[in-house]
Amino acid sequence: MTSTQQVPVLIVGGGLVGLSAALFLEYHGVPFVLVEKRTGGSVLPRSRGVHTRTVELFRQLGIENRVQQAAATAIKAGRFGGASRGATLVAAEQLELANFMKSLEHPAPSPSTFCFLPQVQLEPLLTDVARERGGDLRFGVELSDFEVTDRGVIATVRDRTGAISTIQADYLIAADGAGSPIRRALGITAWELPPTHHYLNIFVRTDLTEVLHGRTFSQCEIANDTVRALVLAKNNTDEWSFHVEYDAARTDLADYSAKRCAELVRAAIGVPDIAVEVLAKTAWDTGVFVANEYRRDRIFLVGDAAHRHAPWGGYGANTGIADAHNLIWKLAAVLSGTASPTLLDSYQPERRPRAIVAAEQARLGTDFATRYGIETPDNAADLARQLGTDTVMTRYRYASSAVLGGNADALHVDQLTGQVGTRVPHLWIDEPQQISTLDMNGPGFALLVTGTSAAWRDAVGEAQWDTGIDITVHAIPAAEWSARTGLPEGGALLVRPDGIVAGRSDEDLHPRALTAALRRIVGKTASETESLDDVAATAGA
Repeated sequence: MTSTQQVPVLIVGGGLVGLSAALFLEYHGVPFVLVEKRTGGSVLPRSRGVHTRTVELFRQLGIENRVQQAAATAIKAGRFGGASRGATLVAAEQLELANFMKSLEHPAPSPSTFCFLPQVQLEPLLTDVARERGGDLRFGVELSDFEVTDRGVIATVRDRTGAISTIQADYLIAADGAGSPIRRALGITAWELPPTHHYLNIFVRTDLTEVLHGRTFSQCEIANDTVRALVLAKNNTDEWSFHVEYDAARTDLADYSAKRCAELVRAAIGVPDIAVEVLAKTAWDTGVFVANEYRRDRIFLVGDAAHRHAPWGGYGANTGIADAHNLIWKLAAVLSGTASPTLLDSYQPERRPRAIVAAEQARLGTDFATRYGIETPDNAADLARQLGTDTVMTRYRYASSAVLGGNADALHVDQLTGQVGTRVPHLWIDEPQQISTLDMNGPGFALLVTGTSAAWRDAVGEAQWDTGIDITVHAIPAAEWSARTGLPEGGALLVRPDGIVAGRSDEDLHPRALTAALRRIVGKTASETESLDDVAATAGA
């Protein structure tokens, strides 16, 4: 016997990206089911840094404080940051990172801040929040088959007992990891670069307090006759990840027993008799994979299913969470009937270029010195091509038909001033209450008006009536907002639910054109909007 359930969205994969997708769907009021074949979260602290832009997305969900509180307890000693290198941890020396630190200066103004929170701690937090908010999360349930039809996706899932059930979804989000069985089943190809290195990620419990004597680092490069490795902090005391280089042509993960792994870890530490408990291990490489298609019919790839590359810069999970954020407001709009399904076509052209930039930047960090901005005789060209994390994650500019007046090419901007296609600028509206202009956006559209907003309010009312799109008007203090955006008194920014500027009043946007602008953004024609109104009127009759 099998049971069948109908749901608007099925998420396959319960890692950081899948869980974030679940929370974004809940935020937009879209019912979903999430299935994950594992019975719990990751046992490896793969992702560690939560970029400022990602914290902004968690802020929109109302969980920023909870994430920051968890981060405050993640490090048990010292601080996170810096880099070291040496023959062993005992002998390693701290590196001078003046150039690297300079690249981190002058980030885009934000109400949020970067935080250090390893995946093994962030995943359970997101799981708890999703369940508290009524999310249907099913761990220990595996997707065994799926079929795409004109009306949706028919998925067959199996739980640990072998019980089979069917889920009929309007759309499927594939957050099923780098190996993505869904992507493989669809035969989606990719832009690929071969790996430069192969690593064993050996997660261990070993107390390095006496070894380090107060020294701290984010990464430490180790090279001696026995082992070449990168040591990454997890809590700066007794939990560490040792990424050990190995020859994939001669050995694989199965050749490395817990005993052998512990010996390699001791060789990297430089203390032959130190106690080492191997908690988990896996193999990975620095190869690059960016899918050529992010969408196939009603199936969308997000996170590692869509793009995989080295972790340098921490772009993997952060880029994946931003994928989900971009996609889900569009899915919500289409499912509600206020947007045309053609809006979903903008997902790939907006997100795929971002993944390529992240992959290229991670590739530039293959060399340890280059990763940390240390000049050598051989890396001048690579250093010149490096972009700061804030530039990649926050100061990007979408170029898409989904934004009003989009340009032909995606660009990074020096400052966020409300350019079409960029994240809306941050300005404290009420600093004591910590209310930012970023808090003015979502779950619907927003119109941020410089000073007096009277001229726009009638236009907003008509636009809502004509399109069914939720849009809120906010009057922003004129002097500061004008200085930040270059807009005069009465000027306005039209902002999408994901905080991306979709129109400016000094370009193509004005009150009489607001309805047409909204229709253009969501891909709706006037006749389609009128048909939606007819359906609503009939339903209410």
